[in-house]
Amino acid sequence: MNIKIQKRIALPLILGLSIQLSGCGTILKPERKGQSAGQLDASIVVLNAIGLLFFLVPGVIAFAVDFSNGTIYLPEALLQMGKKTITL
Repeated sequence: MNIKIQKRIALPLILGLSIQLSGCGTILKPERKGQSAGQLDASIVVLNAIGLLFFLVPGVIAFAVDFSNGTIYLPEALLQMGKKTITL
């Protein structure tokens, strides 16, 4: 195969996979592993959805990994902070 053709294939593939890997909540928020349920983190859902839109199989895998690890859910502490009101 010609080197120019290989570069044309490799460059978008590397770019696409790096974008998808950065969208995975397991990589971005490893401290959230082990949560069983809660509110979904919109930023992680959007990044996974972008991966799903452009690359079907990696997007599905990202959602599956994030749901199975529990990294797609917001932590309880963050939810409780949003519910508290501050009075002066």
